[in-house]
Amino acid sequence: MDAKNGRDRIVPMAESLINRCRAYSKQMHLLSSPSDFYFPGRTSGTHISHTSTYKRYREYLWRAGIPHTGHGPRIHDLRHTFCVQRFKIWALAGNDLNNLMPYLSAYLGHADFRGTEYYLRLTADLYPEIISKLDYAHGYIIPERSCSLSEERI
Repeated sequence: MDAKNGRDRIVPMAESLINRCRAYSKQMHLLSSPSDFYFPGRTSGTHISHTSTYKRYREYLWRAGIPHTGHGPRIHDLRHTFCVQRFKIWALAGNDLNNLMPYLSAYLGHADFRGTEYYLRLTADLYPEIISKLDYAHGYIIPERSCSLSEERI
């Protein structure tokens, strides 16, 4: 509720995550009401702070032996990684990314495709073999020009 851009949305989760959330709820929300924050802050009626979340994330990175350089990894990098991997999986499976982009865009809570297109460009930079595969499969749609525009006018 009241997620990115003030929107409410349903987010699909893996069964293993659902089970962990249920266990967390049983432990943390025995006396909570449905309007209470899922991750409560120290003060009643508040959510966990961004600073606390970031510190906890850094602690998890340290425990996992993942260095934090000050430039990353950041919590938001998990979102980037998810999107790039999703595009990679779809492209390598031969799926039409243009048809699937609206689903990913809605999942991410984007108001339009511009935010999601960023991840498509990022995918192209990281995985040029995907672009080659897409060019091979769809390159005929817009044929290359055999002469320049100035030559054509003559």
